Amino acid sequence: MGRNSAHILVACVAGLIGLGLIMLASVGAFSPDNRGQTLFFLQRQGLWLAVGAGICVGLSRCDAKTLLHYAGWIFGIATVLVAFSLIPGLGKSVKGSARWIPLGPFAVQPGEILKLATVILAAGWVKWQGPRMKNAWYGLVLPFLILLVPVCLLVKQPDLGSAAFVLAATAVVLFVGGAPILPLVVLGCVGVAGVGLVAISMPERLDRLVSFMNPEAHRQGGGYQVTQALIALGSGGVRGVGLGQSIQKMFYLPEAHTDFIFPILGEELGLVATLGVVLVFLMVTLCGGYIAGHASDLSAMALGMGVTALVG
Repeated sequence: MGRNSAHILVACVAGLIGLGLIMLASVGAFSPDNRGQTLFFLQRQGLWLAVGAGICVGLSRCDAKTLLHYAGWIFGIATVLVAFSLIPGLGKSVKGSARWIPLGPFAVQPGEILKLATVILAAGWVKWQGPRMKNAWYGLVLPFLILLVPVCLLVKQPDLGSAAFVLAATAVVLFVGGAPILPLVVLGCVGVAGVGLVAISMPERLDRLVSFMNPEAHRQGGGYQVTQALIALGSGGVRGVGLGQSIQKMFYLPEAHTDFIFPILGEELGLVATLGVVLVFLMVTLCGGYIAGHASDLSAMALGMGVTALVG
C-alpha cells in the first residue's frame, strides 16, 4: 500500500503540473505582463519546474534526520532572506508588497521558503524536546515565541496569508509531535484573532475582506477581480467552452496567469475539470498523510505531515 501511495502521489503531481502548463499556454498570450512573448509564462514555469525537480531529487536522497539536524540553520537563513526582502535596494516591491528578492531576470519569494523552513524547524523541535512536548511550555509556547520574528516580518511585507500558513503548519507539526490539544486550540484561536485584527487595521486588507464577502456590491472596486472570476466559472458551466476559447482571459480578468488561472480552467474545461483538480489535491493530501504516517520515527512523521499540510 505504501508503494502504491507513492505512485499515486507522483501521478497526481505530474497531472497537476501538466494541466498547469497547458493552462499557462492558454492564458499567456493575453496577459499584459508577458513581455510581448506568447509563451513567456510557459517558458518561465518550465524553467522553475526543472529547478524544482532537481531540488526534489536532491531532497529525496536526503535522510530526514540529516535535514532536521540543520533545521535551525535552514530556518535562520530563510528568516534573514525575508528580512532582506524588506530592505530597499535588496528587495523588490510589487503593488505595495515587498515580498521578492530579484535575481537577474527572476525574483524569489522568501516567504515561500520560510513556510517549508518553519515546518522543518518545528519537526526538529519535536525531535529535540522528545517527551517534553507534552508540556505546554516546551511543546507550544516556546516554539511559537521563536516564530514571532519571522511572522512579524511577513506581516510587515505585508503577507498575511503566508503568516497564517506558517502558524497553521507549525500547529499541525506540533500536534503530531505530541503537544497538548487544549492549549493548542487556545493558541490557535488567539492566532486567528490576531491575524484578523491585523487585517482589519490595514485599509487594503480590510477592503479585500469586505469585497470578498460581497463582491457584487464592490464590482467596480476591490471586488472586480472576484466578480470577473465568478463570471468565468459561471460561463464554463459543466463542460466548459473549450480549451483556448475563454473570453474572460482577454483582459477582463486581471492577473489570469496567477492563482486566478483556476476560473479560466473552469471557463474553458468546465465544472468537471475544476472538481477534478480539487479531487487530485485531495488525493495528494491523503497519500502524503499516509506516507508520513508510516515514517520511521515521530519527528520524521511530523515533518511529513507538516509538508503535506502546506499543500493540503
